[in-house]
Amino acid sequence: MKRIIFTINSFFLVCVYFCIGINPINFAQEINPTESPVETQSSKTESTESTTSTDSTESKSPTDSMSSKSSTELTSSTESLQDTINKVSTWLVRIDTIGGFEKVGNEFANEGTSTGILLDKDGYVLTSAFNFLHDPTSILLRFSNGTKKIARRIAIDRNRMLTLLKVDGLDTKFLPPETLQIRNKNEIKIAEQITVIAVALSPHEPNITQGIISGKNRIWQKAIQTDAAIGPNNYGGVLVGTDGKLMAIAVPLSMTSNELTAGSDTYDAGVGLAIPFEDVNKNIIEKLKNGKNLEPAFVGTLFKENQIFVGEPVLNAVAPKSPAEKAGLKKGDRITKINDEKIETALQYEMNIKPRYAGEKIELTYLRDGKENKITLETIPQPPPPKKKPQPKPMPMPK
Repeated sequence: MKRIIFTINSFFLVCVYFCIGINPINFAQEINPTESPVETQSSKTESTESTTSTDSTESKSPTDSMSSKSSTELTSSTESLQDTINKVSTWLVRIDTIGGFEKVGNEFANEGTSTGILLDKDGYVLTSAFNFLHDPTSILLRFSNGTKKIARRIAIDRNRMLTLLKVDGLDTKFLPPETLQIRNKNEIKIAEQITVIAVALSPHEPNITQGIISGKNRIWQKAIQTDAAIGPNNYGGVLVGTDGKLMAIAVPLSMTSNELTAGSDTYDAGVGLAIPFEDVNKNIIEKLKNGKNLEPAFVGTLFKENQIFVGEPVLNAVAPKSPAEKAGLKKGDRITKINDEKIETALQYEMNIKPRYAGEKIELTYLRDGKENKITLETIPQPPPPKKKPQPKPMPMPK
């Protein structure tokens, strides 16, 4: 009975100790006169070492170290991206177009804003052709410092959907102090991160979208593809890599049409397209500066519609009055070379011709009846589609 009472009392005391914050084991050690001071000191030393070891381990936690490193890298990356955006934005201009046609073809054209990039001290500005399909009567540019200037349109590239503008008598003070570098096409890698920078939405800050490079040599080898959001809000904006170099200028493009409105219907599908600046510098700018619109090349060679992507380069037809017909090409001829490039498929042929412009001379090698022949022809602009014959009106029903 006494043992039971003692046990109950002991349990009660333990509960009391816990309630008032005293560890009963430590308390018993402190009041136990038979405990060796050496053992107690050893125990305390081990406890201290254990605590120190725990603190040391906690202070060097791999997770903490990674978090700290990631935070530092993220901050550095963010600052670097912000620096790039600030630097590139100084070369971008906000473009307001006013007046012009209300309707182009079947599309309604509205006045609006877009983005362009200042090219040089002569006042040339490159932008997308999309916002000029309605032939605006006035073009107003707003520079990064807030200054506004009237611009005029020099020429349009209808193959890559670009427009060249010019501000006359531009003061060199409008040129940003830092120059921009251009990335070579062969240095652009699939899956690398990019930022699209434009200034159409606000005169005070750029509008930004981000994504990756998802394809190269798209739209008959004319464009690179990204999953970053590209549409009317940032046509004319620029694609920039993580190294701060310019890659391309955002435009609407289509595989099947060269109309100025073509391609704008795909921007909601996660397909953004842009023309590499390397191509712009090599083949386009100087031609546009001459003031003549650039038109897609037309040869007049036709393949079976269902064999363009997989078939052989054997002509199914030749367009009447086309360069191909005038040069003597006929149905059944097999194209084997364009200039020095060997052609083995209809797709190869189209990918060589489609990026070209009207007025270019090309040499075609073809086989006819087992004999190889060569011709030289000059491409012409794409003829307008034939007008549809009006449908006869139905006869009125007799009363």
